[in-house]
Amino acid sequence: MGEFRYKAFISYSWSDARWGKWLHHAVETYRTPKALVGQDRGHGPVPARLHPLFKDREEEAAGSSIGAAVEAALADSEFLIVVCSPNSAQSQWVNREIAWFKTHRSPDKILALIVGGEPGHPEQECFPKALTHEVDPDMTVTDRPLDKPLAADARETGDGKRMARLKIAAAMLGVGLDELVRRDERRRTLRTRAVVAASLTLAAVMSTLTWFAVEARKEAEFQRNEADGLVEFMLTDLRDKLEPVGRLDALDVVGKRALDYYARQKLGDLDADALGRRARALLLVGEITNIRGDSEAALKAFTQAAATTGEQLARDPDNEQRIFDHAQSVFWVGYIAYNRGELENAETQFRDYKRLADRLIELDPNDPKWQMESSYAESNLGAMYDQQFRFAEAERAFANGLKQIDAVAAGEPWNADRLLEVGTTVNWLGKAKSGLGKESEALKLHEREIAIYREVLSRQPTNAAAKNRLAVAMQFLGDVAIAEGKLDQGIAAYQQSLALNAELRRIEPDNTEWQQSAVGAHLKLSRYLMYAQSLGDGDEHLKQASRLLAVMIAKDRSNATWAVEFRLQALMIKLKLDLASGRAQQGWDEFQNASSWVEDEDIDIDPLIHTRLLMLLGDTQQRLGKAGPAQQYWQDALERAPNIAAADLDKYLLNKRLGRNAERDKYAKVLDGRGFRHPAYLKER
Repeated sequence: MGEFRYKAFISYSWSDARWGKWLHHAVETYRTPKALVGQDRGHGPVPARLHPLFKDREEEAAGSSIGAAVEAALADSEFLIVVCSPNSAQSQWVNREIAWFKTHRSPDKILALIVGGEPGHPEQECFPKALTHEVDPDMTVTDRPLDKPLAADARETGDGKRMARLKIAAAMLGVGLDELVRRDERRRTLRTRAVVAASLTLAAVMSTLTWFAVEARKEAEFQRNEADGLVEFMLTDLRDKLEPVGRLDALDVVGKRALDYYARQKLGDLDADALGRRARALLLVGEITNIRGDSEAALKAFTQAAATTGEQLARDPDNEQRIFDHAQSVFWVGYIAYNRGELENAETQFRDYKRLADRLIELDPNDPKWQMESSYAESNLGAMYDQQFRFAEAERAFANGLKQIDAVAAGEPWNADRLLEVGTTVNWLGKAKSGLGKESEALKLHEREIAIYREVLSRQPTNAAAKNRLAVAMQFLGDVAIAEGKLDQGIAAYQQSLALNAELRRIEPDNTEWQQSAVGAHLKLSRYLMYAQSLGDGDEHLKQASRLLAVMIAKDRSNATWAVEFRLQALMIKLKLDLASGRAQQGWDEFQNASSWVEDEDIDIDPLIHTRLLMLLGDTQQRLGKAGPAQQYWQDALERAPNIAAADLDKYLLNKRLGRNAERDKYAKVLDGRGFRHPAYLKER
């Protein structure tokens, strides 16, 4: 390192402290490839490590002047690394540090790392003026411009963190970037192979650590912290390495051991750090087990996490981070309840989540992160309202959530993750509009949503989340097209959705979210193909849905969407196909044999699906020449039909079958007024 105490001085705005911390860790932990260490590349021997770095005022000696200490650190630093963002561009402190380095050291030793904003943007300039303009000997920043500096860009839309780290390292080591990249790729490949091979060994190590008995309390604390750290490594860094290579199954053992380990701990005996590690690990266990289709294990993990974060919050009730952490746990408990059809519990959890989000805004109303929490809370409540056909309440909740997230997004630079969140909220609002019969408004919203996902994919073609959301949005677009009588357009939209979904499931076949989307699409497309008289194609899509659904139900029978809603829809479509093919008696017999579970008193069937089931049974009885039973089924269906716009077609059809012409005409007027041209309606009209 020569005469310098520090390899580099990191200059950043306090608002970018998170990035300063990341850069400090990323550079200090970088290990130079062994083949390069000691070589003379024109700047002396290449060092093995790039440390130490001066990052924070916390490194200054107590009692010294801040200005003097910083200048001393600058003088003792070989390089100056500037974390560039709109915050640092406006920071007098950052500009002063750059000016000092330019006048007292070599400007060639100044490196730039972009973390936000855009170079040259009138409102989002990321480069401090001292970096892009000449500086006089008295440290005055002039208006004489210099060429824009070459900079590493740590954002996802730029180089990304990994490449930015390598660019900074290459500049400090004095070696070529391509050489570092090639060597780093080889090192990453070997590391990934080693991680996959060692994952179960690590789980055994964790078990040994957690069960290791020690006599002294201090030693026990040390062992517990080691075990906690190992668990967190497995469920964070290890997960990031295993997920891209399709080996999340290797985390199953880790998850089970972690649940057993944490179940034995007493919350009151843990300090704040231990509680935090416990909560993070439990939340990750819950997410992984939920993705893999085990909602019972996920609920167990999330419930333990909520107890942990609740303990943290009770100890420090006005701490924003504690409120935020507890809100995440509460959300996940509600999310599992929602997926299991336990809507009363889901509403309780989601309302508590909203209360916590409102408390965060009360403490700091200008923090975008807290504004986003409030937006998420509104959307969660909206989804729960939607499930109960409370579409007016859902519309208000989603509109509030969209207003908040649009405001946050407008104040940020381009961000793929934020755009996906906007698109998801737009989707839900469009769904609520359709539930209220506002199809034209729904269509505009879904078109906006699709444009958002396509913009993200134009910049990030491999973004799996954007591809999944686009696949889902195409299904909603298809439904609106069908409602407007555009049958070919609706079928094409569903075919595009399934093609996108197939690409995703080839990458991660066990992802149940993507599986659920595929089953729903196959079932809908099967029905729409029947309207187009393509019975063979409709039957093939039904078979594909049934095969995939059987695998999903075998994993988790408690998931109400899979085990009840999808399962019943598949049986109904099979019966409709039999009716359309002239096999009424065969279809009736097969349905009766396959649907005995529907009579179970514990089964909670969606009212709209139940209405359509009874109408279909009546249609089958009529086809079999049994007018009396058919009339009874239709009457029961009409009495059960929910009072929502989505049921208007069903009420029209049922009143027509029952010969109630006045009521039939009333619903025809409503449907015509909405421009409703669904194939089932046009056929009857």
